[in-house]
Amino acid sequence: MTRLIYGLMILVIATAGVLCFGPWYHTQATLVLTSLFKLLGLVIASITSFITFSRLESGDPQRRPWMIMAVGLLLYAGGQSILTIYQVFLHVRIPFPSVGDPLFVISYPLIITALFWFCLISIRSGLPLGKPLIFWSPALAVLVAFAASCYPLLAPVVASGDPGAEVALNIFYPVASFVALAPCLVMLRTGLKFRGGRLLLVWLPISLGFTAVLVSDILFAYMTTVDMGWIEPAVDFLYASGYALIPIGALSQAILLR
Repeated sequence: MTRLIYGLMILVIATAGVLCFGPWYHTQATLVLTSLFKLLGLVIASITSFITFSRLESGDPQRRPWMIMAVGLLLYAGGQSILTIYQVFLHVRIPFPSVGDPLFVISYPLIITALFWFCLISIRSGLPLGKPLIFWSPALAVLVAFAASCYPLLAPVVASGDPGAEVALNIFYPVASFVALAPCLVMLRTGLKFRGGRLLLVWLPISLGFTAVLVSDILFAYMTTVDMGWIEPAVDFLYASGYALIPIGALSQAILLR
């Protein structure tokens, strides 16, 4: 079953690349498949997070953040399911904002809370992870990168003249993705520090997944603000890939507890 899920997620990424960057991108079949791929990845990520939560003993400090992560991913999957209904069953272009956006917005604080919680558990574990400044340096690097790119990235969105809710969401999603990426990179550094263990197998795909989502959110904000429809295939591919990578990491964590 484990190999099946790994293989399925890799197949999703490969197939999404072929569909999104091939001549058949604008067909209904591509629209349906990429939408289902995104939902599939998020559902599997939520289920595997719940499995990890269930396998941890009641006193384990990781138990609660994995539960929060699972709930956050489930809400995110709920938002994606609404978008899938628009595309697959109603055959209409997804409105923005849509009724799925409240679920996305609620899910981000939960996911971010869980990710930072994992960092705190690691730094309190007693492992030789260096001084706090060194431990948190990847998150600080993300903060500096965000501060440097904030104006050029978000100024066109603010100045677009779009309705307030649309502008607010186009600012919220990239900012939330930046914040989510920060603890992912902290945990990835922890995994790299202990290359002999399997921690890297958990946090490398999760970090790559949130990186893909971050780039997607930024490109989506531009696409809905400026006439840049030509980047839509890249947006769909990155979302599908990100949502497929995150469950690979969550599944790896569940396997470690088996």
